[in-house]
Amino acid sequence: MATNRVGPPVRGKDFYGREVFVKLVSEKLKTGNVLLASPRRFGKTSVIYNLMEQPHWDYTIVHADLEHLTEPAELITLLVVQLACATDTQLSKLASSLSYFPKKIWSGFKRTFEEVDLWKVKVKLRDDVRLRWQESGEELFQKLANLSQVVIFFLDELPMMIDRMAKSEVHRDDAKTMLRWFRALRLSPKAKNVRFLIAGSIGIGRVLSDLGETSAINDFEQLRLEPFPPKVASVFVDELAKSHKIPVSQPTKQKMLELIGTAVPYFIQIIFSEVAKAHNQDKKAVTPRIIERIYHEKIIGVDCKTYFDHYYGRLREYYLPHEEKAAKRILREIASLGSLTREVSYQFFLKEVGDQANIEKFNLLMTDLENDFYVSFDPDSKKYRFSCKLLRDWWLRHYGMGTEV
Repeated sequence: MATNRVGPPVRGKDFYGREVFVKLVSEKLKTGNVLLASPRRFGKTSVIYNLMEQPHWDYTIVHADLEHLTEPAELITLLVVQLACATDTQLSKLASSLSYFPKKIWSGFKRTFEEVDLWKVKVKLRDDVRLRWQESGEELFQKLANLSQVVIFFLDELPMMIDRMAKSEVHRDDAKTMLRWFRALRLSPKAKNVRFLIAGSIGIGRVLSDLGETSAINDFEQLRLEPFPPKVASVFVDELAKSHKIPVSQPTKQKMLELIGTAVPYFIQIIFSEVAKAHNQDKKAVTPRIIERIYHEKIIGVDCKTYFDHYYGRLREYYLPHEEKAAKRILREIASLGSLTREVSYQFFLKEVGDQANIEKFNLLMTDLENDFYVSFDPDSKKYRFSCKLLRDWWLRHYGMGTEV
């Protein structure tokens, strides 16, 4: 039975509904590299943990979170440190055998296991490889190529790292150089026992297009982590109800899933968490009417606002100022009206962006909004709608009127 966990990655028996997808990713990694496309909070990290903890064949995964990295030297440093910290002795010995590995400082960390000592290792490594990061990386991967085992590097949020570098005057050219170096590394016949699984919660296509490097990852097969199908979502609610000993009737379950709309596991976990709180507090039977009240008062209200705030905040963080302004206007109109045609959406784009606007920029913006799970496009009606009913209701409640800030 699955335990309801809102927020952290789910592992072990709590991992549910992604078994077929995990098997697909595992099979693809036997022969190539994989780009795992997934909006934030869709469960990609849970998928990776499952691949690590329950391997389908003989491989070792090295997990590296790149979200806050801003230069190639930091990437090489992180990979080396992750290998040095690996429980696999072959990998840890390989890292310590590198010519630039700070053995003395590392010995200090191994004695204390203090974070401050690990930080010293990272700083020393980064500073030493900064001017020769390509040579340092090549030495690392040449040693990996000599291993008999398959090593899979899971580079989480690589798109965010590239995006940060692309927006930096200091590191923009480094981003291009790193992408080309990384591609040459993957295509080398010596790297046949090394695979890469990259994932990100922002679309990498737009970032690469901006850099003029659209071919940088065309050797990756893209696999998209989708919301739960209706049957899987229904059984998932049953499992949560059984685990928490809360009777949930079929009409109640239908109402819960109907209010959410698109069955994103994270959204199901949020509404079930609020239902469980209410049930444990007042001990009343969970009915469709109670679900409706919880949804409007809690889920899309103030109490649960922080669960969804990143959908609004990321527009400022990852979109250019004129894109942010246009996106917020278009999303506000879609939330209010239910849908917008491409033509009407483009008119709002022109109005908000002004002289900088053109159809190519509009198409790129709408592609980003689709990739980031804000909207979906219906080819039959040729209209954009919110990708999820819950998100539309939340947006309408908090940002449906007035001027966005």
